Amino acid sequence: MAASLTITLIVGCSSDDSSDSIATLDPLSPSEIVSRSSDALADITTFRFALSHDGGNTILTNGIEVQEASGTAVAPGSYTLDADTLVAGFFVNSQIVVIDHDSYMTHPVTHRWQLLEPDVSPFRTFNPVSLVASILEQVQDLTPAPPGSAQEGVYVIGGKLPAIALVALTGGVDETAPPLNVLVTVDGTSLFPVEARITGRATSAESGELVRTVRLFEFNSDIVVEPPI
Repeated sequence: MAASLTITLIVGCSSDDSSDSIATLDPLSPSEIVSRSSDALADITTFRFALSHDGGNTILTNGIEVQEASGTAVAPGSYTLDADTLVAGFFVNSQIVVIDHDSYMTHPVTHRWQLLEPDVSPFRTFNPVSLVASILEQVQDLTPAPPGSAQEGVYVIGGKLPAIALVALTGGVDETAPPLNVLVTVDGTSLFPVEARITGRATSAESGELVRTVRLFEFNSDIVVEPPI
């Protein structure tokens, strides 16, 4: 039975972003918008992000349910994460620092930092940089924005996304799931992706009513990810 899942990915604009209206933007096809946005993303060194949900939670392959999360990212593979999760039905707040192959996490009871073995970290497959890039790289069947979705100073396009594009978020997906519907918004000046709304299920464990929202902002700011201990 097909279920419904919505993800919103919002990437904030840099300090020199324009407030020009849609009418003043260069006319670009949907494929040109995605291509140029992918190129712009490749030049991003740092950003902040936040994840929230309505109607359910992101469920990782290890059974952990992520309710809300926020953090910072330094390309290509370092990030911090502050996550509110459900583990076996119990609320647990976890803070994570990943620097390349080293993972640090706070103990759920003592809240003291500990260095984890690479295969022990519950977020070992999570990578915010890869997640954004994967969405742009794998979106298909691009179409102009549906009526009512346009905003000033941005491009908005629709498309389809295979569930595997979200593996950097969930750690695993149901590859038999039908393609997800995605609505991508790209800043008209920086060409950074500023919003992606994805509807459809990515895993068999997630609620069909899940609405996932990921926001990215403060690109190329002075963010440094350092070992907490």
